[in-house]
Amino acid sequence: MPLDVKRLKVLRELAERGTVAATAEALAFTPSAVSQQLSALEREAGVALLEREGRRLTLTDAGRTLVVHADAVLAQLEAAEAELEAASSEVTGTLRVAAFSSFARSILPRVTAAMLGHERLDVHVRDAEPQDSVPMLRLGELDVVIAQRFPYVPREFGPAFGVVELFDDPLHLATGPGHEDAPASFAALVGRPWIAGHPGTSCHEVVLHACHAAGHEPRIVAFSNDFAVVAALVAEGVGIAMIPEIAHDQCPPSVTLRPLDPPLSRQVLAVVRSGAEHRPAVAAFLDELKAATR
Repeated sequence: MPLDVKRLKVLRELAERGTVAATAEALAFTPSAVSQQLSALEREAGVALLEREGRRLTLTDAGRTLVVHADAVLAQLEAAEAELEAASSEVTGTLRVAAFSSFARSILPRVTAAMLGHERLDVHVRDAEPQDSVPMLRLGELDVVIAQRFPYVPREFGPAFGVVELFDDPLHLATGPGHEDAPASFAALVGRPWIAGHPGTSCHEVVLHACHAAGHEPRIVAFSNDFAVVAALVAEGVGIAMIPEIAHDQCPPSVTLRPLDPPLSRQVLAVVRSGAEHRPAVAAFLDELKAATR
């Protein structure tokens, strides 16, 4: 029996959201309807796609394999829809964008304002870290995500996404009172107190891996993904930090910024669902992004 595309989407939603209740809420279904769709998909597939662990449903190996194929199928449908939309060059509809905080503050407002020239387009923007925004993009809740890729922390997006590299944003060592003598070499920063991103985020991982590469464990005393907060803590002598170039204007005068040794920078990326880059609204936004960051 052929596999139903709508049921494949339900399976993928379950794989991402983790529970039938969350899947039902996202799709505006009842939990019972989600269960029925998944049972029907299992009958079509002829193999068990789900298994129960306590009160939760988890994917079997066959279920996980089918989710990979579902991504490819849904990406093809996205590309087909985008190509049909591109037959009309008019930019209309709704565009939903998320960007990490320093980009959302510094560059996104200008790009959003430029998009207001399209009178029949509604643009919704938010700040969100990639670990939150990329899953939303995958599930169709966002259309464009501005993400970052740090050294030592590879971020691969896979075939479900299209990626546009915008620019490299150099990272600098930020020091304040009490740490004026801190060298910019990671090897010489043993024992210094660090201000890093929240655990589980790239802003945290880059500090860990850069110090590990230099042969020592960082002493992290404060956590924030808001570089204005990071800079304020550095300015009071709480610790040292890595601050990217586009956030330098957030630093008080008492903060000194120096290139790191070895030099480090993060890549700033625009991410869309594969095929969606041909949608007129998405294409227009990507053009404005490129112009603003060129």
